[in-house]
Amino acid sequence: MNIHDLHKRPLPAQPWAEGEKIPWNEPGFSQRMLREHLTQEHDAASRRTKIIKKHIKWIQNVILAKKPSRILDLGCGPGLYCAELAKLGHTCHGIDFSPASIEHAVRNSPANFSYTLGDLRTTEFPPGFDLVMFIFGEFNVFKPAHAREILQKACAALAPGGRILLELQTFDAVEQMGNQPPSWYSSSGGLFSADPHLCLMESFWDEDQAAATERYIILEDASRFTRYTSTTLAYSEEAITRLLQECGFGEISFYNALTGESSESPDDFFVVTALSR
Repeated sequence: MNIHDLHKRPLPAQPWAEGEKIPWNEPGFSQRMLREHLTQEHDAASRRTKIIKKHIKWIQNVILAKKPSRILDLGCGPGLYCAELAKLGHTCHGIDFSPASIEHAVRNSPANFSYTLGDLRTTEFPPGFDLVMFIFGEFNVFKPAHAREILQKACAALAPGGRILLELQTFDAVEQMGNQPPSWYSSSGGLFSADPHLCLMESFWDEDQAAATERYIILEDASRFTRYTSTTLAYSEEAITRLLQECGFGEISFYNALTGESSESPDDFFVVTALSR
């Protein structure tokens, strides 16, 4: 991408037209993202340990009723939730497409946990789980056809009476994301590049598709531009209820947060559980 391409870039950016995901699975991205997952300074990539422990307590007491369970963690990252669940005696399998995250999870996993490096869109899910977890709004980044396929595979992976636990970004949070004004920052090295660079950001909200598209243009020198684009789909409670029912789930319940109560930022996420039928 050069300055001419930058000037002629499509405006507005269309949902998923410039790629479906930022390539977090590339080795460099993967290593840089792992540092963000493990830091205790913010909750941008993964929650800090003190917050994860609060979530695990609610999952253990309310969702699992303190029963030893088989758990499938979709988009597990470096296995931070799995590590806490292991301490409570659960058996877990995590799937993520970031090689650095999976390497970290494997190095730090107990015997009752296993991991697969794979893309949720194409990876087959093992069967026989009591709970499928898909948290921190990762479900929102998949285009509708892939989101449906993931839910169908999740339903098939559950044992009779098994449950799915989804944590979604709220409709309002996604809409706000798509209506942010253009901005930029400079960095000596960060998530998008290990080298000094400028990051130009612009966001777009598509009302018809209820999707926010974020475009990041990385300038590492005067002639080299790299573009990354991510789209996030907004779900209302009615839309996710309908989709879950169409994918084989019933007995759908909603919660304000992964603690069952209002979170510190209640407008950002909501939680849905449903039973396989």
